[in-house]
Amino acid sequence: MQTWRFYDSRAESENRIKELKHDFGADGFCLHSFDGTEAAFRLICFLFNLIADFKREITQNEAPRLMTLRTRLLVIGAIRGADGRQQLLRLGLRGRWRQRFAALLARIAALPLSTVAQSAADQKNPVPRPWKPPPPRFQPPLLPALK
Repeated sequence: MQTWRFYDSRAESENRIKELKHDFGADGFCLHSFDGTEAAFRLICFLFNLIADFKREITQNEAPRLMTLRTRLLVIGAIRGADGRQQLLRLGLRGRWRQRFAALLARIAALPLSTVAQSAADQKNPVPRPWKPPPPRFQPPLLPALK
C-alpha cells in the first residue's frame, strides 16, 4: 500500500513535464550560461503557475492544457468597429461560445483587487503624484546681448 501511495503521488509529474516541454517551449533551449538558462526556465515555470491559477480561478477547470486554452480562449477573431462615437471590438463568437466567453470575462472582472490602481484607490492615503524632474539648482548667468 505504501508503494502504491508513493507512485500515485508522482503520477502527474510526467504529464506536467510533457506539458512544460510541448506547450511552454521548455524543450531544447540552452543558453550560453547556466544562469541565463536557469532564468529562462524559472520564467517558464512562473508562466506555468500563472496559467494554472488562470485555469483554476477563471475557467474553473484544471484539465485543459495551454494548447487547448490557446485555441479555445486566447485566439479569437475580432474586428474593431464603432457604434456612433463609441469604439467597439466585435468578437467572432456566436451562440453558446459568446455566452461562455462573457461568463469568463465576468469572472475576471469579479476577481478581488486585480490592479495597483484599484488598491491605491481603496487606501486612506492619496495616490502619489507622478514623478517630475526637479528644477536645476545652478543656472548660469545670461550673457549680455550683443549690440
